[in-house]
Amino acid sequence: MSKLERELESFQNIWKGGFRDGHPWCLKRNVRGLKKYIKENMKGKCCLEIGCGGGDWSKFIYELNIFDKIYCIDVLSEEHNRFWEHVGHEKKDKIEYIHVKDFTLDFLPLNTLDYVFSYDVFCHVSYSGQKQYITNLYNKCKVDCELLIMYSDPRKYLKSEPEHLFHVKMYIPGKGENCKDNEELIEQCLNDKDGEPQPGRCYWVGIDAFTELCIQNNYEILDRDLNIDKTNPITLFTPLNI
Repeated sequence: MSKLERELESFQNIWKGGFRDGHPWCLKRNVRGLKKYIKENMKGKCCLEIGCGGGDWSKFIYELNIFDKIYCIDVLSEEHNRFWEHVGHEKKDKIEYIHVKDFTLDFLPLNTLDYVFSYDVFCHVSYSGQKQYITNLYNKCKVDCELLIMYSDPRKYLKSEPEHLFHVKMYIPGKGENCKDNEELIEQCLNDKDGEPQPGRCYWVGIDAFTELCIQNNYEILDRDLNIDKTNPITLFTPLNI
């Protein structure tokens, strides 16, 4: 079994009932501000949401009444996530839930996406997994498609939530406890951005590595970090017409 296969397997049987946003410790994530941005800036007819979980964002995007088609994908099944229970079965008129087994996105037609959105998902995907997603998305996007993706950066996280230092250390097993200061810890996190899977772990890929990954795969960075979420970067980018 490959590392990416083990990574996908590590998601099985966690977040029973579907991962949901809005936890008390997420106040600095500014979900209200992100919803305002989305409401004012989402566009097009076809949207892909990567990692829909229990469907909080799926429902919000549907109710904006912008898109004719919304693909909602997740590595866990709709039954596990209780997706339709949260979102409403009547929303099947526009939403298609797809239980993915890999990062290929083979189910998507070429040149079909106007918007790609992912929140609280790429932070749980390794650099290798993110690379596959970013690479495979390119031919699925229309020329003017916009991609809005949140992920983890240890420096921004510690600046925003120093009280949660333990959360940074717990995802670099055997390495974080021996760091003499936060700078060494940040370096360890970034070096482990493609580390071994464990259920629900965070991968601290960092804003520099993520944006460089996008550039290497023929995207233009429109905004390195919208800075709506005070704890995590949210990068806006678009495919280059080459």
